[in-house]
Amino acid sequence: MYPIWLLGSETHLTVLFSHVEELVIRDSPAMNAKHVFSQFDPEGNGFISSALLQDVMQSLDLVADTEYVEIMKTKLDSEELGIITSSSFMETFFPEQPVEHPQSFNLYHCNALPQSNPGGKVNYIEGRAVLAEEVDTQFITDTTPIKLCLQTKWPSIEITWTNGVTPSLN
Repeated sequence: MYPIWLLGSETHLTVLFSHVEELVIRDSPAMNAKHVFSQFDPEGNGFISSALLQDVMQSLDLVADTEYVEIMKTKLDSEELGIITSSSFMETFFPEQPVEHPQSFNLYHCNALPQSNPGGKVNYIEGRAVLAEEVDTQFITDTTPIKLCLQTKWPSIEITWTNGVTPSLN
């Protein structure tokens, strides 16, 4: 229901969470389709044999009449290589819907090691996260471990910690 992330350091895990439910990624037909497609691509190459297209479509409860599948094979394998790429399949049957997420939200971090907290007392440290609209060129000025970790999810994130002290992952 609420987003919770475990952040790893060299010695232990810390917890980051928010009360903003919109940060949780919900299951969607597209996520299910990626999962089903990957079952027909066990090596993880990003493509399947075009001979498997009908099976994939049937597994996803898509129209899988032979004539329609042949039309889709021609479209998805226009170069007649005998493969259907995951990206072309997803673009055709499950076009990406823009993911709506808040542009700013509160985060809370807890490090259960007293010595890693200001004043030696375990507390939650609150921060305000802001996501930039677009990232063209990024100059990394904040290289704290927690910021670098959060940038793997949100490359444009900027965080202001309420007490002015960046929480420690160690």
